[in-house]
Amino acid sequence: MKYNYRIEFLDIGGKRSFIFRLPDEIRVVEIFLNSDIQSEFIGKKIIEYCNQVRNGQLEEKSFTSNNCSTTITPNCVKIIDMYSEENNSTSIETDELILLIEAFINEKKKHSVQCVYTDLRNS
Repeated sequence: MKYNYRIEFLDIGGKRSFIFRLPDEIRVVEIFLNSDIQSEFIGKKIIEYCNQVRNGQLEEKSFTSNNCSTTITPNCVKIIDMYSEENNSTSIETDELILLIEAFINEKKKHSVQCVYTDLRNS
């Protein structure tokens, strides 16, 4: 994996929220992961789209989700933050996006279990 990531927890409205942080040069990917991948199912569906495009089953795949517009091609994925004033966009290698989605899903699952355990232990 080319990019390092880190996990943060922010207190939003009294609730501990999981945030997956990426380097500034791929900030739009960070926004995409944190806002548009709401479940493991969605993450795996996007990985499936990436694999279908890489394997030639689809020429490309475009979709719009909560915050971003995304176009997957065999070599790269273009992600546009639709709510940015500058219409901020970035491109990332398809393989790299798959690795980041997998890391995001795994970290979110790992920390969700810890949060539930911690809450039950402190009750």
